[in-house]
Amino acid sequence: MPERMAVFAVEFLGPSAARRTAQRRSATPEDAADPAALAHQVVRRGVRSSVAEGSFLGGPFMALLPIAFCGALLAQLRMVLELAALSGRDPADEAVVADLLVIQGVHPTVARAQAALREARPAAEGGGSEDGWWSTVRRQAYLLGLVTPQDRPRGKVRRAAVWAGTIALVLVGFAVPFVWVPVCAEMYRRATTQLAATAARHFAQHGGTEVLPPTGPGRRRSAVRPGFLLVTVRALLACLVPAVIVVVVLAADLRIADAHWSTVLLAFFSVAAIAALVWYVRRR
Repeated sequence: MPERMAVFAVEFLGPSAARRTAQRRSATPEDAADPAALAHQVVRRGVRSSVAEGSFLGGPFMALLPIAFCGALLAQLRMVLELAALSGRDPADEAVVADLLVIQGVHPTVARAQAALREARPAAEGGGSEDGWWSTVRRQAYLLGLVTPQDRPRGKVRRAAVWAGTIALVLVGFAVPFVWVPVCAEMYRRATTQLAATAARHFAQHGGTEVLPPTGPGRRRSAVRPGFLLVTVRALLACLVPAVIVVVVLAADLRIADAHWSTVLLAFFSVAAIAALVWYVRRR
């Protein structure tokens, strides 16, 4: 899957990334000599797009989870290809396919990525993968940068705590789907920002120029991140929404088909749909 996505990105998104970069340079000639300013614009747009596409979840939109994955991944790949163009690389060049795989952490070196691409071509012609649903979701999480080798906890106790927290989040999300929007937004924001820093550093080391300074996106922060605190507060507030809906329905004695539960379910879907649409439109 990663190899196919990288080939698709370079073939179909590479030419448009090159055109968009050339148009941006011609439209703002005063910034042409400062690629860092253009690179920061590309990163900001890439982060905003991946957050909007990837976290458009909650309530009835949980069914769009696979589409959200693809939307966020395409936004990330488009951002990386535009950074390649700004650094002097041709984003439509087949050689960039291996670079994408290294930047995403799929393979440790360009040589290993090129070997994997050669092996993937016969596999693609022979049919699809037999991996299960969980394996596919796990690969997508690594591919998007939501889970990275650096995030792996060391020690059995910490690893168990992380998995317990993840499972608890999933269970709470099924009961209170509103929490997915702020949680996924922070995850995609952090992952895409780190991906931008990795891409800029990689292209600078492989035939391109450095377009993002070391203090740009991806720099290390303190253990307590403001974004994490904000998403925690938003998630807690989201958990209160269902309770408020239940109280309002019972207090007002609202019934559909002579039942409270049907009114509660309809209210859940309606509020989730309106909230997600407003959130999506504001961030697009």
